[in-house]
Amino acid sequence: MRITNGMMITNLMQNLNRNMLRLDKTQLQAATGKRVHLPSDDPVAISRSLKIRADISELNQYSKNVNDAVSFLETTELAVKNVGDALQRLRELTVQASNGVLSEDDTRKIKGEVEEIKAQIISLGNTTYSGKYIFSGKKTDEPLFEFNNDPLVDEYEYNVDLAERKDPATVDDKMQFEVGVNETIEINTLGLEVFDIIAPDAAGDREVTDGTEPGIITMINQVIDNLENGDEAGLTADIEEIDKYLNVNLTARSEIGGKVNRMELVQNRIADDKVNFTRLQSQLEDADMAEVYMNLMNEENVYRSSLSIGARIIQPTLIDFLR
Repeated sequence: MRITNGMMITNLMQNLNRNMLRLDKTQLQAATGKRVHLPSDDPVAISRSLKIRADISELNQYSKNVNDAVSFLETTELAVKNVGDALQRLRELTVQASNGVLSEDDTRKIKGEVEEIKAQIISLGNTTYSGKYIFSGKKTDEPLFEFNNDPLVDEYEYNVDLAERKDPATVDDKMQFEVGVNETIEINTLGLEVFDIIAPDAAGDREVTDGTEPGIITMINQVIDNLENGDEAGLTADIEEIDKYLNVNLTARSEIGGKVNRMELVQNRIADDKVNFTRLQSQLEDADMAEVYMNLMNEENVYRSSLSIGARIIQPTLIDFLR
């Protein structure tokens, strides 16, 4: 087989291009610190890496959901705590008034403060979080309490229908936040769980309807009436009713506190998962920089050698001597 100078030059250029390609790939790894850039670099690693990226993105969204849930729960917890503080103050005033040793002026002052407590509890019932009413179930655009202008009533009533159903076939008012794969948590507390005492027929079957007076408002109005009438026996009986609502308040606060604690555990679990996935992603994608720099030096030497050899292969021809 006859080897011509042109054939030698063609082979030389092909070899130079292959050496340059390997050198370019090694330089890219050194510059980016990544071992894999294209699916052809490592198909298996690319496939696993893409799945891990999706998992990390999902964890980031779960983390945002948890943070939002915690903020919602903390707002609810503070509102319920303030309702409890108001009830405790109401109890102190009722005990003070039931002793029968107060003057008419003192009783009038106590009545005025009780009315302010009622106004405060109504305001707390319409607490919002990011523009959403937290005690109105899924009707977050509607306040829990609304003033009825009917002259025969002239009092606050529930403004929404609320139901705590456990039947999966029934739409209830519990809002579910997804905080993990197939893991959800109820984040809202219904107004009936704080401002009423409703004995359910079955577990989770409690409900109130629009237009009914909240039990806590009825109880406070009874205290006000007894103060106006000087009914000491009635005020003594009211203390027992106040204690019932204090127990309801404590139950609601304990449930909210349990959910907040659970969210903290979920936050820690998500943070640990993100660390684990990020480490695995690094193992799949990141290059061993010591090995990369060693390979880079080798490829540079090979390329330089190719150029040096090429200078010897391309021999002078007759044209070089034609002047």
